[in-house]
Amino acid sequence: MEYNLKQIHTGKDLAISSMVLLAGVGLFFVNMGLGICIGICGLSMFVIYKGAYIMEGEAVLLTKKSEDICKTCRTSLLDFLEGKNTAPTLRRGNEGGTVRLDVYFNKDENVAYAQMYDFCNYTYEPATGIIRLDGVRAQRLISMI
Repeated sequence: MEYNLKQIHTGKDLAISSMVLLAGVGLFFVNMGLGICIGICGLSMFVIYKGAYIMEGEAVLLTKKSEDICKTCRTSLLDFLEGKNTAPTLRRGNEGGTVRLDVYFNKDENVAYAQMYDFCNYTYEPATGIIRLDGVRAQRLISMI
């Protein structure tokens, strides 16, 4: 199944962007150049600054966390993501190489989406697709990152 994640604004993002814009407006009366610069930064934050993710077709807000993990943990993590009943080991660092794990999760809903990447030729190449984890498996992965 194809999963499509989309970045969205949260209330916190909009509040921060509004405060920067209002600071620019306030500074405009003190120092016109600085006020315009800060105001433009506030306007651009409304477009760029998005702190949450949402899966298309669902209404659950997700948080993203990325970890660089030792390559020695790759097999146990891959087995866990494929649905085998193993406990994954996550050791941060670069012992023997690096594997990147991107996890989009919501602790309250016990939902997680994970994708693993291998570091080859100075780029991260996808080792798995986006995999959905629910319930206990999602809780286990969320508690480890």
